[in-house]
This record gives sequence, structure tokens and C-alpha cells, in this order.
Amino acid sequence: MFTSKKSRRVLVLATAVVGSLVASILPASAENAAPKGDLVLVRNQDFATFNPDLAQNDSIFPQQQIYEPLYMISQDGKTVSPWLAKSSSQAADKLTWTIKLRTDIKFSDGTPMTSADVKFSLDLATKGDGWGFLNTAIDTITTPDAATVVIKTKTPWAPLLSDLACFSNSILPNNFGGKTAEAFYKAPIGTGPFKLDHWTPGTELKMVANTNYWQPGKPYLNSVTWKYVVDDNTRALMLASGQADINEFPPATSVPQIKKTAGLMVKAFPAAASEFIAMNELSTPALADVHVRRALSYAFDRRAVIKVVLGGLGTPSNSILAPNVGFYDAKSPGVQYDLKAAAAELAKSKFAKGLKLEYLATSGSVEDNAMSSILQASLKKIGVTLTIKTQEPKVKRATQKAMNYQLTSTGWTMDISDPDELLTFALDPENGGTHAFYTNYNNPAVVAAVRAGQSNADPVARQKSYSFAQKTVADEAMMIFAYNAPYIYSWSSKVTGFEVTPTLSYHMEDVKKG
Repeated sequence: MFTSKKSRRVLVLATAVVGSLVASILPASAENAAPKGDLVLVRNQDFATFNPDLAQNDSIFPQQQIYEPLYMISQDGKTVSPWLAKSSSQAADKLTWTIKLRTDIKFSDGTPMTSADVKFSLDLATKGDGWGFLNTAIDTITTPDAATVVIKTKTPWAPLLSDLACFSNSILPNNFGGKTAEAFYKAPIGTGPFKLDHWTPGTELKMVANTNYWQPGKPYLNSVTWKYVVDDNTRALMLASGQADINEFPPATSVPQIKKTAGLMVKAFPAAASEFIAMNELSTPALADVHVRRALSYAFDRRAVIKVVLGGLGTPSNSILAPNVGFYDAKSPGVQYDLKAAAAELAKSKFAKGLKLEYLATSGSVEDNAMSSILQASLKKIGVTLTIKTQEPKVKRATQKAMNYQLTSTGWTMDISDPDELLTFALDPENGGTHAFYTNYNNPAVVAAVRAGQSNADPVARQKSYSFAQKTVADEAMMIFAYNAPYIYSWSSKVTGFEVTPTLSYHMEDVKKG
């Protein structure tokens, strides 16, 4: 998912899981026993929308407690398995997929879920401007009966089941349950473990247990409240004093102290995520020069940033893909810190005598302040003057999308178990819909490799295509690949069952408090 330093952090081999794993484990739903416990999660991002197509990390995680997809990403982020779906099968033509739905699923208002809801939701997602690119391979969706959905793709499509597991393909009621889209997103219903209680923009979002939930006995909690608290210290104090139960993204530098604090837990969860510095080739002719981009990338001291803001909890990035993402190629060296090489690259450009650039940073971000300052100091040594401008996160994200910047911090968290999501978004200007992550980078050979990886189910062939793409964009410094870091959460020892996947999602139905 596109993030703007962030919103936060971007997964692995798409596995065509066929069968009824969930169905074989979970019995038919029944009225759930009364859940117990009220949980408060504090975070530095405000909730923004219940519309999946407009969601960024500020909204995705709470949304996932109300909406659910046909397939679900595994806890290790490497596979998917049936969720609202019961099974799937692929025809010999490699284009036709038949998906059988669970027949015991109800929306939170008690209405049964059917294939009509699935078709409506997938059609809606495909039309979306935000994440519709994930469904561009879908040709037709038909519903032979209430429990069957047939999806036909335009070409053989390896990531299909992973795509169906994305939050953007969550299942909503057909025709919004008879409401307008605007009315529905103000009072949404879904098949998930929780339903909306109230939302006070800028303050908090509260959900209560969905007693029609299809997993008997779940959720264990009576309610979950996400509170918007910008200041790191305030969130830490709320957790320590019992005013909050989970703190999302405490500073990495605070981890040693949290470990020493009685009654608190902290964990750095493995992440399929990357932090980048984007360079806008459209607005700035100098950045269209590969030698300039390579010079800037060589000049960025990744290890210094990791030490300063992550307490060492991170690794320098060598690829557009994170190490926890499928088809990641560790042999792609990327462009690493080397000031002599940076100066040599700049000397090969038309800007050897000097260059002035502007870095758009996130106001109030310790990470961004460190990244921009470290880069600024290094560039000064090779004759590049970097000025730093700051904007509030939402404004900065809009500025990047409008491509009205020169350099800016950004990031990505994978939402599915296949690298195609990021590679299409960032490297295929035509199908990604974002001018290659808002950089205007365009290499036809890379685009061809990305598309070859999409259409070939053979993992060996896919690896070859994706390794070529990774090496090429690293060599051409399409962006400055900054670092890969874990997701850090701290919580009260009274909370159990809280886990975070590499795609940065969590199942609140599994969490207990007491």
C-alpha cells in the first residue's frame, strides 16, 4: 500500500490454495457467547474512511475488522487460504476460476452473504481509482447460483487468489444494502468480527462485537477503540497508566526501556515493508538523468539513519522488494552508500558543477528529519545543495500524488501475498495508475518483465522475470531504496492473542483482555 511516511510500511509467493481449509476447521456459525473486555489501541494516524478504495494505512486496519475478503493471508504472510470462500478450482484453460462460497456467512445486520454480494463488491473494486489496478486481469464475473462465483481472467493470472485476499476486494452488501454509497460508508456493515459503534473524526473510532459473526465464540472482546494520539510520549504514558492497551508504532529507540517495564510487552514483527525516497523525473529534468539519481542514492547513508532512528532495528534496502516479499532477490546489490561513487556518478551528468534540489519531508516525523538531514549533509560534500520543506502528512501525500515535488520520503507495505501489487504500482505506468509510484520512471524492458511475471504460474520463470526487474531498477536508481524495518507494537501484558502479519494486518477477533 502506498504510504507517505506514513501512514507506515510493503509479500510473498502467490499460492493457489485450493480446498476448504477454513471450512474443515470452523463449524457452522451460531449466536456467539457474550464477549468480554474493552480494548483501546492508540495510534499516530487518524482514521479517514470506510471506503476500501480510498483507504491508506490510516484506515485499512480498522476497516479489516468490519469487512472481510474471500481469501485471507496467512500469519506468516506467505500464502492465502479460503476465508469467506470455501474452495476454488482452476479450469484447464488457465483463465476460468470457480469459487465456492461458505453458506453460513451473515452480514452484521443478519442478512446472508451470497454470490450477488461478491460480484457487486469485486465489480466495485475493479472500477476503483485507488486499488482497481489489482483487478485489471479480470474479464468477467458470473454467479451461476447463490454459492458460486466464476471469475474469468483476460490472460493466465498467477496472483489471482492473492489479489482476492486484498482489503480492497472485501465483500460488501449488494448495492450497499439498498443505500447510497455515501450513506453506506457513514454506517457500514460487513461480515467481520466487529461493527461500528461511533466515529469521531480527529479523536476516536469505536467498534463493538458482531454477534452474528460466523466464527463461533469470536470475537472475544466486547469492543475495540482506536484513539488518535499524535505524540509518541503521550501514547507511551497512556499505555503505562492503563488508559490504553496497545500502542501502535512506538519509536524503535524506546524498545529497550519498554522491555524493562513491568506489565508491558513489546515486539518487532517481521515486515513486508520498505521505506523509499522518491525522485520526480517529470518535474525535475536533473532527476531524469540516471547518473544524478545514482549519485543521490550512493550519497544516502542508510546505516546512519537506521542507527539514529531505529536503534539498529532495520537493514539497508537493496531492492524495491523487501526481504519478506516473495521473489525478493538478495543478489540484487542495489546502490549502497559510497560518497566517492556518488561524486563519480554526478561527474558523468550535466550537473557536475552543482545542483540544487528540494526534499519534501513530513512535519513532526523523527524518521524523516533524520533521513533528510543525513542526505542533505552527504550531498553537500559532492556539490549538491538540498533544501528541506515540510508538510503535514495528508497534505504531503496529496502533493506527491499531484507530482508537485522533487524528492520526498514515501514507503510501501504489501497488502497481498504476491509481489505483483507493488511491482505493478511502482513499475508499470500504464496499469499501475500512478506514473510509477509518482516518479514518472518508465523502462519498457522492466514493464515487460513485470507483465511476464504476472502471466506465468511457473515460480522459476516468475523469479527470472522479477530478478531482472529488481536488478534493473536498482541499477537505475528508480527510487532511493532506503531501509527495511519491522513493525513495532507494545501492549499490556493483560492482552493476549495479538499478532501482526508481515502485510501489517491483525485479527482482533483473536485478541483477549483480562
